[in-house]
Amino acid sequence: MLKKYFRTNVIAVVIASLCLVYISPSANAEPSTILGTTGAGPLRITIDSSGNIYTANENADNVSKITPQGVSSILGTTGTRPRGITIDSSGNIYTTNLTPNNVSKITPQGASSILGTTGTGPSGITIDSSGNIYTANESANNVSKITPQGASSILGTTGTGPIDITIDSSGNIYTVNFDARNVSKITPQGASSILGTTGADPYVITIDSSGNIYTANYGANNVSKITPQGVSSILGTTGTGPIGITIDSSGNIYTANYGANNVSKITPQGVSSILGTTGTNPRGITIDSSGNIYTTNDGDSNVTKITVFDQAAATAEAARVAAATAEAARVAAATAEAARVAAATAEAARKAKEQKELTEILALIPSIAELTLGLGETTKSLYSTKCVKGKTTKYVKSGTKCPKGYLKKK
Repeated sequence: MLKKYFRTNVIAVVIASLCLVYISPSANAEPSTILGTTGAGPLRITIDSSGNIYTANENADNVSKITPQGVSSILGTTGTRPRGITIDSSGNIYTTNLTPNNVSKITPQGASSILGTTGTGPSGITIDSSGNIYTANESANNVSKITPQGASSILGTTGTGPIDITIDSSGNIYTVNFDARNVSKITPQGASSILGTTGADPYVITIDSSGNIYTANYGANNVSKITPQGVSSILGTTGTGPIGITIDSSGNIYTANYGANNVSKITPQGVSSILGTTGTNPRGITIDSSGNIYTTNDGDSNVTKITVFDQAAATAEAARVAAATAEAARVAAATAEAARVAAATAEAARKAKEQKELTEILALIPSIAELTLGLGETTKSLYSTKCVKGKTTKYVKSGTKCPKGYLKKK
């Protein structure tokens, strides 16, 4: 059970749990698989641009790396009890280490070092575009800033029990304050204020492209939304014990539900559903560029992948296949037509050849006739002597005697 709940009355927690609203799994739940194993007690999770998953393993003091193909390895070691995890544009990994109050840095090659110190009890961690690290210091009620060179300072104060942290495009820092049930905002200059309130026991925080803040409220099984103007509302309900949160490019919110072993999805309109199941006690959650969801499963020391069906991508692919099929049919029809034309051309050529030959033969007929006539006259002139024997007649060359028994006739 979570550390925070050991502070509360166990009976009260049990009673509250009995009152939780059960959310039945969606009939259209997405398929879940175990992507790979981690070190002991994986807490938070992050992902790089190539789809590699990294987990901060609180009970193993190290970071696991899992490739998209599911190959697991230990990337490097951390300080004691790593909790939060983030990544920079160069692929360096950073973790908050709860007990030594510092931040570890692990290069892509696995070289580990201590980047800098923090306030007491660092939990959540985030990074800005310049590579500065910020940590939510749960026991000190403040935020630390550590430069890429390792210089540490306190950026500003927070509400009670800051447990997670995020940043907006202007460099403003936001912390979710577990004990105070609110969200603090700290400007880059260190000015602190309370942005808005949350539901019971807010545990994690995220932000959308418009600057709206969302918190997963562990004790209320819901998600709070706070506008940049500080207007708070309940966006939607979740499964039991939401303890991890992330957001996609369309503004859909996803929570890892520790007590329900599943993931909730809440649309920007507040429609809640169960996206898919996870391993035992999911804690951290992240999303890849294709919209697939990943959770760290504290009870199993592994990572679940929930493959999300992308309707837009599927429609586009279906359109592409249909276009390719139509093009193939067009090419086949054109090929068939070309073959037909070639056959017709060949047949026309054959008939033309035959016609030419026939014409040539017909043209020769008069010459043949003349030749035949000439031959007849020549034969007649050569064989002009008529010889008769009874009813039999023969012709012999002029000047030649008739055969024996034949009489010459003029």
